[in-house]
Amino acid sequence: MKKKIAILHAQVPFVTGGAELMVNSLKANLISRGFEAEIIALPFKWYPENSLYDNMLAWRLLDLSESNGQKIDLVIGTKFPSYGAIHDNKVIWMIQQYRQVYDLYDSQYGVGNDVNGKQIRERVSNYDKITVQEAKSVYTISKNVSNRLKRYNGIDSEPLYQPPPMYGKYKTGDPGDYICSVGRLDKLKRNDLLIESLAHCDKNVKLKIAGKGPELENLISLTRKLKVEDRVEFLGFVPDDELIELYANSRAVYFAPVDEDYGYITLEAFLSEKPVITCNDSGGVLEFVEDGHSGFVVEPNSESLASSINKIWFDKKKSIDMGRSGYEIVKDINWDNVIKKLTCLL
Repeated sequence: MKKKIAILHAQVPFVTGGAELMVNSLKANLISRGFEAEIIALPFKWYPENSLYDNMLAWRLLDLSESNGQKIDLVIGTKFPSYGAIHDNKVIWMIQQYRQVYDLYDSQYGVGNDVNGKQIRERVSNYDKITVQEAKSVYTISKNVSNRLKRYNGIDSEPLYQPPPMYGKYKTGDPGDYICSVGRLDKLKRNDLLIESLAHCDKNVKLKIAGKGPELENLISLTRKLKVEDRVEFLGFVPDDELIELYANSRAVYFAPVDEDYGYITLEAFLSEKPVITCNDSGGVLEFVEDGHSGFVVEPNSESLASSINKIWFDKKKSIDMGRSGYEIVKDINWDNVIKKLTCLL
């Protein structure tokens, strides 16, 4: 009989991003290797604070010992607070903690450094310490996530890298006349910085920005304010086949979020043999991008960013060489090692 594996996931309704792609890919790869896998998702809401606490409690109250009279052999926790579920054979492949109480605590994205914020921080931190240490094995999606878990909770873990969902389909083309940016449009992704850099770039540099999100209108307004709307194209949601072409025909890929945990965009760019332009505070991206070799790692300001774009713009051969170097860095990342590690208890 096939072993039953439950993948646990906290889902923000109507929002799809890298985490959702990861858990769906994990399910598909488990099934392709002979397991019976299912995603068990609960809606996640972090506001007001009582909703956050209710979400944490909901995962603790779930009975995941069996389903329809049949034993669940293994559960895999992923995003906060899903890894808090109780099971006698639990492993964690941590996608994300609740960063608002950790590295983002004192930033504009944190819960607030007041009495209420401190209480939230304490309760979430205690939840993580207790529930993560219940797991028989703890893995993460990147060194950045492992380092955060160790720094704030004192828990050791092992990074497990996985390829992007369209692994094997990416291709490369002739470097085009645009820099592309892909992903959800929110403040942490810093597309505003990319747009601001146009003022310091060659006048022929264009941007193609793919994705949807709450920052769209602000970004459009910014292009008008800077009078660069004719050089920036907002593509919205891009289907997979068009996304492959977008990467393949770009000059380079911009991906400079604030302390990203992993980021498929880096791997997608490298598998398309395109250099990546990022910032020195972009977290997991820096586990792959080597400054001057497979891309550029710059200070998070428009002038530094523009300087790197211009270097690639005026040296097409450099763009091609850097892209090929990036491909060599990620070409051997695959699902085999991830599935082997996560299911070693079965």
